[in-house]
Amino acid sequence: MEPSLRVLIAEDTEDDALLLIRALRKGGYKPDTVRVWNAETLSEALSGGEWDIILSDYHMPGFGGEQLIRIVRDQGIETPIIIVSGAIGEEAAVELVKAGAEDYVMKDNLIRLIPSISRALKEADDRKERRHAEDALRESEERYRSLVRQISEGIIIFDQRTDAIIESNEKISEIFGYTEKEIHSLTIDEIIPGCIQRDAGRRIIPGNTDIIEETIHQKDGEKRAIEVSLSPLPLKGHPDAASAVIRDITDKKEAERIQIQAFIQIDRNIEQFAILADNIRNPLQVIVGYSALSDDEVTNEIVEQVDRINEIIKQLDHGWIDSENVRRFLRRNYNIGSFEKPDYITQ
Repeated sequence: MEPSLRVLIAEDTEDDALLLIRALRKGGYKPDTVRVWNAETLSEALSGGEWDIILSDYHMPGFGGEQLIRIVRDQGIETPIIIVSGAIGEEAAVELVKAGAEDYVMKDNLIRLIPSISRALKEADDRKERRHAEDALRESEERYRSLVRQISEGIIIFDQRTDAIIESNEKISEIFGYTEKEIHSLTIDEIIPGCIQRDAGRRIIPGNTDIIEETIHQKDGEKRAIEVSLSPLPLKGHPDAASAVIRDITDKKEAERIQIQAFIQIDRNIEQFAILADNIRNPLQVIVGYSALSDDEVTNEIVEQVDRINEIIKQLDHGWIDSENVRRFLRRNYNIGSFEKPDYITQ
């Protein structure tokens, strides 16, 4: 089945236009054509719908190929234009191609017309597909950037080879205390010094993509504790891009410090609890020993008091056993008691 082809023919001579139509049919197309011969008729035809191809003579009275190309391209129309002329110099033909024509064909060599049209149509389809892909990618990147800016964690997109910062969200400015402009004037190593390890090609080492804890200084000099997660993130125009996801864990670290300080105090209290029980029990035994040498009424009262105190101490012993269970839990889960304290715990 012959493919249909909407063809706009710019030709002041009707016979020459008929020759082009005949060549199109002979080449296997079913042409739907409109002929124009000046700027006015050209504008009417362009506003009347889309065209698959434009074939234009180079010389027409008061009009020509150069003017046609300018009118079409100034309107943002990308329809392929092929100049078909009886006389055109090589230099003029090159200038026409530079101005926006796809090709030129001599009228005495119309055997070239069909191959030229086929090539121009294919290139137009390729451009259209590429534009659609670029539009889709641009839309995807815009959605991605919108998501990056709204996310609650700080995100920096940077070039692995140059260290330049490509993109950052508002959370990064909040964490580091710099404006977005100031962030983009720094390198990734200046923002999070010492966090990034690279291979010989200056790409981040795969093992370095795990979460890293680091201490940074804000613009005003205040220290903040952060978690950093690194991973490659190639983008259009930035094939070596990578992302750094950054969380401010300063408050979390402070809460852990306070919690562990409390656990340390509990451990010390339990230790003192056992010592206190022994310090009470030992003198009582001495008192009981001396009391056994006497049988007066006061001595009996002392022994009775000692017995009551001993009962209290026994209850303390049971409490100490329960407390020791707590102590073992703290030692096992928080390295508290017989182990060294974490580095960030200060007395």
